[in-house]
Parts: sequence; structure tokens; C-alpha cells
Amino acid sequence: MYTTPRLALVLALVLLAGSGCAVSSDGPDAGASSTPPSATPTTAAPTGSSGTPSPTATTGGGITLPDDLRTRPAVAAAIADTAGRKGVAPDAVVIAAWTPVTWSDGSLGCPQKGMAYTQALVDGELLLLRVGTGLFQYHARAGGPFTYCASPSADYTVGG
Repeated sequence: MYTTPRLALVLALVLLAGSGCAVSSDGPDAGASSTPPSATPTTAAPTGSSGTPSPTATTGGGITLPDDLRTRPAVAAAIADTAGRKGVAPDAVVIAAWTPVTWSDGSLGCPQKGMAYTQALVDGELLLLRVGTGLFQYHARAGGPFTYCASPSADYTVGG
């Protein structure tokens, strides 16, 4: 597990991008994840009026999001889930960040009380979606569907 001091800055920029520099008033009961990831994910540039990322969306480090990311079935399902949680059209959901990761165990960074998980590294993906100033965190194993995580842990490394 690695943490970076730049994380707070990256997440603040993600939250402020397109929000008119407003601070989110969404709490955990609003469906937005309030726990930030522990590593710097790939983030999207501001989107057009349709809410879809521009094909040249890059991070400050110059990493480009995959052009087909929004249309991948697992990502499209997560976008539809977020749209349903917030009662908005899927076009209003922005891909705030995405990165391949290695989860530290079978909980995929979203452990539930009373559950036991395999204690092995699991290759996967981390997806952050944004509606307004609310962030929604989704976790998946490599090639699997994304699952919404309301209380994520920071047990992963970037670059799965």
C-alpha cells in the first residue's frame, strides 16, 4: 500500500473542476464516496456539455484516459448505477478518474464487516465518477464488473 502527498491536491482539483470552486455538501448518505483513494489515479479533463470526456482528456502528468473507457460495458454499467443513485441522466455523470490497480486482498478495497476475504493480491481497476461535486467510487477485479464502494479502504497500489 502506497500513499502520495499529492492525493489531496488531485482530489481537490477533481472536485473543483466544473463545480465553480464550490465545496461539496453531499454527505455519505447522498451516495458519494467520502474516502479518497491512496494513490493518484488517471483523471479526466473537463468535459463538454454532453458530459462525455474529450478524446484528449489527460492528467497533469500527461497520462491519457483510454478513448473507449466510457463505452466499456463495465464502465457504462457503473455510470448507469451512479445516474440512478443521483437521479440524473447518464450524460451528467463524468469520469473523474480511472486507473488499473492491485488490490491488497479479495475485498477489492471495499471490506464489509463480518466477511472473510482471500489474502492474495488481486489485479483490478479503480473508477471515480462525478456528478456535480459528489464523487462515487467503483472497484473491480481485472475484467470484472465494477461495484460501488461507499466506504473504500486505501489498500491498493496503482498500476495493477
